[in-house]
This record gives sequence, C-alpha cells and structure tokens, in this order.
Amino acid sequence: MEACGAGPGLNDLSREVKVDKQAVVSIVKVREGIRRAVREAVDLIGGMSSLVSNGDKVLIKPNFIREEPSFVGTTTNIEVVQAAVDLTKEAGAQAIVGEASGNQYDTEDIYRNLGLRESLNDVEVLDLDRDEIVDVRIKGARALKEVGVARTALEADFIVSVPVLKTHMTTQITLGMKNMMGVLPQREKWKMHISGLHQAIVDLNRLVKPGLVIIDGTVGMEGLGPTIGTPVRMDLIIAGTDVVAVEAVGAAVMGYSPPEVKHLMLAGQQGLGVNQIERIEIRGERIEDVARRFKRPCGSEIFLIWGAFQYRVGRFLLTHFGYDIRPFLKAFSDIYVTKPKLNRELCTRCGDCLQACQKGAIEMESYPKIDYGRCSKCLRCVQSCPAGALSVSRKPAWML
Repeated sequence: MEACGAGPGLNDLSREVKVDKQAVVSIVKVREGIRRAVREAVDLIGGMSSLVSNGDKVLIKPNFIREEPSFVGTTTNIEVVQAAVDLTKEAGAQAIVGEASGNQYDTEDIYRNLGLRESLNDVEVLDLDRDEIVDVRIKGARALKEVGVARTALEADFIVSVPVLKTHMTTQITLGMKNMMGVLPQREKWKMHISGLHQAIVDLNRLVKPGLVIIDGTVGMEGLGPTIGTPVRMDLIIAGTDVVAVEAVGAAVMGYSPPEVKHLMLAGQQGLGVNQIERIEIRGERIEDVARRFKRPCGSEIFLIWGAFQYRVGRFLLTHFGYDIRPFLKAFSDIYVTKPKLNRELCTRCGDCLQACQKGAIEMESYPKIDYGRCSKCLRCVQSCPAGALSVSRKPAWML
C-alpha cells in the first residue's frame, strides 16, 4: 500500500494488449449537460432498451449516505438519478428510486434535505430502511452467508446502481459494488463489517447484482471518503453492465490498480465479473485522458478494525440492554458534516442567503448570522451567494 495521499501509475493503460474483450464500459465527459452525458454513456453500451423490458420494475439505487449535496462529493447528483429514471421510462419500464442511508442517518431526512421527492415528483421514492426486510441465505457466499434485504430490491426485475466516484476509508474505493449495501437496513449493514467487509461486498453482489452501473463522476471525493474527504470535480459519467468491470474502470480513473482494492480482486477471482482492464472494451473517452490520481485515505486497516469493533459493541448493547448506539454515532459524526461558513470580507449583505434558507437559520445583523442549531446543512445558501462569501467547512459548529 502506498503512503497516504500518493497515487500509483496507471500501469501503461495506453499499451495495446491483443486479447479478447469480455466486458464493455463507457466513459463520457460532461460537456453539454449531465443528463445528456448519462444518456450518451448508456447508449454507448447498447442503450437501456437492450437491458430492460416493457413493464419491468427497475430499482434505481443512488448513494445518499447522508444529508450533504452532491457538489461536496458525498452524494449522487440528482440529475444523474433523473437521467436514469428518464431512460428507464423511455424503455417502458417502471422506475423506483430507493436507498437505505449510512448507519446512523435517517433516509427520510436526507430525502427532505436534498429535495429528492420534489425533483422526482412522478416517481416512487422508497426509504429501504422502512421497507419489509426478508432474510435470505446467499448461495456460494464465503463470509456474508445470510442477510436481511429490502423486499423491493429482491423483487426488482432489474437494478441500476448509481454510485459516486469516491475513495473509502476501509475499502479504498466505493463504487457500484459497495453501493449495494444501501439495500440493507441499518442493522444488517453492521453484519457486513463483522463478517469481513471485503468478502461480504462480493457475497452481497451475488444476491443483488446490479444489471447496470452508472458512476456519477461529476464531483467525486478523494482522501477520507466516503463522507469527510475532499471534493474533486471530474465531470465524468462511467457506465457498464458488468459491475466488476465498471468498478475496475472507475478505480483506474482514480489511479488505482485492481490489486490495491481487495474486494475488486476477490470479485474477479470468484468469477463475479471482469477486473482486468486489458479485457474491458472502453468506449468514449480513454482512461489515460481522464484519469486523476486521487489522494488515498489514511489508516484503512485501522478504520476497518474500528468499524468491526463498534458494530460488535453496538449489537451487544442492543441485544442485551436494548441500547441503540446509532444516535451517539450520528451526534459524533455530525461534528464533521459540511456547514456554511461566512467570509465577512466578501459579503455584500445582499440577503440572498436569507431567501435561500428554508429553515430560517440565517438572520441579518451587521452581517448574516447562521444559527447552526437550526441549520439543516443543505448548503443552499452557499450555492445562492453571488459574491462567494459563503463556503463549505467541516469544522465543528462552535469553531465557526
């Protein structure tokens, strides 16, 4: 493993290797709008109508891990989700958008803060944490042999995984494969960590393997992903039908080789898909033309051990004492949730931020004053400021 922040070479990706291609993945630059780029990426691999049939129920699974907007690199851009919905409908299938958020967050709160239902007002949007959970044994599993899964995911005719191009503190990257953890209710996610996360990711994808992966690479995240890293504007859409192949291409775009990503190597070795770049046909942009070396997360092994430990403790306390540690975990992690920060030197006192705030958390005194206790961290105020006086910060509220 390389030192934190370093990135390897691209392993001579431009070198031609004459072998039979076993998977197809497209890479498209966002030049004329996000929805158009998604459509182009899917068309390059054969189009949605080649994947779903009239009347199919299609679960579109974004990454809404917590209540942060896509421009900070944490969550899937809603326009990418909308594009996937449009393509699904045009193919005559029924689109359902569903997610079960990060371990200590409320999915409904995330939907409200992101304005998801307003953006998708004619689409069924489900909180998979509140869906009926079905216990399933996974055939051929090596670590995660039994797990509770949202019924909607099990009964869907087709699944579209729509992750963000991000690094991850415990798995190095989080793309189409790890994104499928969002079909598990929160307590079942603990089982993934306890079972052995790398192999558990592979096992889960045996059960709920997406038929299409659309990576939102408009704004990715490097460093301490998936939630407290640094946003990286890439303006890319990556798509393919082999979840492992798309994972390998997404990893290469971030400067990773397959051996650096344990679940990617295990998936290839166990026949889940193609993890060798030379066996993947790349359509659209070339990897070497769009790649960027993402900063590595520090201390991956430590975070992996810490995750397994806290979930074992959590399960013990819940089973024996009825105490749920998730509110505590949420309160702790909220310290680092993105918040608006005012730069008075740039502020013109125009009042646009007051109009943008739906919680009434900003008042105008000599300058705008933010009540962080009422702030939903939606960051609409940051996007509305014409002078750029409001920026994004992960510092604790008391420091701001």
